[in-house]
Amino acid sequence: MTADASGRATAVRAAIDGAAVGVDDLFAGLAAVDGVGPVAVQGATAEVTVTLPVPSAAIRERLAGEIRAAATGVEGIDRATIRWRPAPADTGERVDLLPDVKNVVAVASGKGGVGKSTVAANLAASLADAGASVGLLDADVYGPNAPALLGMAADTPGADRRDRIRVREAHGVRVMSMGFLVDDDDPVIWRGPLVDDLLGQLFGDVDWGELDYLVIDLPPGSGDPQLSVVQRVPVTGAVVVTTPQPVAVDDARRGLQGFAEYGVPVLGVVENMSRFVCTDCGGSHSVFGEGGGRALAAEFEVPVLGEIPLDESVGDLAGDPADPPGVSVPLIGRLSLPRTREERSPGRPPTVLRADGGEPRTALRAMATRVAARVNERVVRLE
Repeated sequence: MTADASGRATAVRAAIDGAAVGVDDLFAGLAAVDGVGPVAVQGATAEVTVTLPVPSAAIRERLAGEIRAAATGVEGIDRATIRWRPAPADTGERVDLLPDVKNVVAVASGKGGVGKSTVAANLAASLADAGASVGLLDADVYGPNAPALLGMAADTPGADRRDRIRVREAHGVRVMSMGFLVDDDDPVIWRGPLVDDLLGQLFGDVDWGELDYLVIDLPPGSGDPQLSVVQRVPVTGAVVVTTPQPVAVDDARRGLQGFAEYGVPVLGVVENMSRFVCTDCGGSHSVFGEGGGRALAAEFEVPVLGEIPLDESVGDLAGDPADPPGVSVPLIGRLSLPRTREERSPGRPPTVLRADGGEPRTALRAMATRVAARVNERVVRLE
């Protein structure tokens, strides 16, 4: 570039920074999270490279509009084009257990039943769909759900020549789960030391390969498994999942306080089942109350990463079988029984990958974008 073009490129970057582009969607300016890559100016056109993994098309469109508005406000710039280039942040922290993993993101909740595993699976699938290399460790050893959520058969994984477990893959996500190692109906009744040993094996004895993100679905609560994870690996940040009602928020608060004691940054709060949109009347109903997630986030000065509506598509794993679940009985017809293993596998892809995912699909993709941006912001602060 000429000196004049170089000067205008610098002015474009300053304009994007000054306009706080991305604050509404990413909770930090695009420049603040190191999301503005090279800026090239040719004539009256500026080409801006955005180096964030942005899985949400809607957020991408809004960012593009804000960038164009800021760039064309610079004297001599009449047009701006945007190039999107995934560039996940890298903390530079490595441990022997996970030598090739750039960022570890823990998904946690204070209590069960709030949709933590659903959020974790959709976060991993959304980041992978955006072009990042992603793994999902289902560390919820007492109630592993990742195989079902990702539509995977519960086959026992094999081992390589080094006796490391071969990671399995679905929808671009490398997955390891206790669900691959125990039968669906087998209860897992283990004391803390055994859980600690197992988690060490799931980290160190699995061939994860090179990953931009390893998403860890933690068991609910704040006990031995959580402590084992934060002591063994450098967690870039935690995502805390709650529902709006006070009892769930109270438990999530204890989870947030636990991460603070461990020195783990909290990336933000996801409020699941935030409202229900009635398919019959079209009205929006706050079934479990409202504002709990926002109040919790404000209390700890972290952002709300997403408000996911209550929708049957989020929990729909099996698609539309030709027959209702159960067995066909001569002269009687189809008995509506719980689904057999064959009917449950393979299931549908995660909500974020379905064309019919509706509003939850959009909300979950936006959540993944914000998590990626918060990870970038965290890494920039460390540099």
